[in-house]
Amino acid sequence: MNRPLDLQANITDVIGGELPRLRNYAGIMLGLGVVLCAAGALLNPAGPKWFFHSYLFAYMFWTGVTVGSLAFIMLHYTVGGGWGYVIRRFLEAGARLLPLMLILFIPVAVGMFAFDLYAWVDPAKHFNNPETVEMIHAKSGYLNPLWFCIRTAIYFGIWIYFSTSLQRKTAILNQRDDPAVASSATRMGAFGLLIYVLTTTFAAVDWVMSLTPDWTSSIFGLLVVVSQGLSTLALMLLLTSLLAGRSPLLREVPSEFFRDLGNLMLVFVMLWGYMSLSQYLITYSGNTADEVSWYAQRRMGGWGVISLLLIPLHFFLPFGILVVGSKIKRNPVSLGKVAFFLVLMRLMDVWWWVTPTFVPGLGLNPGFLCDLGAPLLLGGIWLLFWCGQLSGAPQPVVPRHDPRVEGTWQEVIEHG
Repeated sequence: MNRPLDLQANITDVIGGELPRLRNYAGIMLGLGVVLCAAGALLNPAGPKWFFHSYLFAYMFWTGVTVGSLAFIMLHYTVGGGWGYVIRRFLEAGARLLPLMLILFIPVAVGMFAFDLYAWVDPAKHFNNPETVEMIHAKSGYLNPLWFCIRTAIYFGIWIYFSTSLQRKTAILNQRDDPAVASSATRMGAFGLLIYVLTTTFAAVDWVMSLTPDWTSSIFGLLVVVSQGLSTLALMLLLTSLLAGRSPLLREVPSEFFRDLGNLMLVFVMLWGYMSLSQYLITYSGNTADEVSWYAQRRMGGWGVISLLLIPLHFFLPFGILVVGSKIKRNPVSLGKVAFFLVLMRLMDVWWWVTPTFVPGLGLNPGFLCDLGAPLLLGGIWLLFWCGQLSGAPQPVVPRHDPRVEGTWQEVIEHG
């Protein structure tokens, strides 16, 4: 029998000593990101335009883990499970950064208006085929800068509403036992997941699919949803490993919960592979110009190498490790190493989504410094604010008065 866990210890008591170290890493990331982005923008013959598409792919990743944090909170409220309490406070801190990500959308809007980040703003300037230009003009009721920005504000408004409401309910449950509030949170979590999938699908169409306005895909929105889930889970497990991997309290957490998190990460790896293959097969079987244009950009000029690398590195390698590595999944430090690798793969995948639209081929171009710097820049900002959210409002490791906590944890502790 494991010795009793102090489930009501404050999260800052568990990881507080490691937060300054993470803040230092975040500051280094931010500073290095600024230097690389500035060097890439200044040295690139095309000027600062490269920075904006680098910023867009980095923004897609870090916004994905922010919105994904909200999605996992809603999932845990809906289905319960001890695995969710391991990363619950980290997820809540991530979801509270949604207003920050709305502010950080401003450079995307600037790139759209000032640097032709989206070709549909002025299609005649970017497309030689009159039929393509006419087709894009026919979509102008949806693809226009004002409506694009309004939709983005709507998406964030919906996400912030769900995040604020659910965390308000969590605060109530930390103070008193209120079954009505717990039941309301469960219902909101289930309904919120449906809204999350819908809004994320539209956001994916706006922010990524419309980069190639003559391209259509019926599955890309779901691919983005799955990718956000994988990015979020990998990042949260990495942060858990870094901040609490050697914590005495974390060593007392039943290893079954880390195994469950590892299995959940395996599920998302499999779903990513399934969605990616499905999109390719649907496109291949359709064999129409408006479907193949996206893949055509990603098979030329060296991008085909990246496409092929993603298959073994993003799918087969982590799949194999997580399938056979039962001991790895039960150890938070070892699981954190796998999660770190998947974070890198997620960045590569999002880079592959965005950059070939603007860069026809890989090569020695100083603009690629922006591709290295932008994720570090936004990652440094995200982590600094995330640390502030985590330390600004000390909370118990797991929620008080949650009717599912005692049964979920104590049963495993007593019989595990």
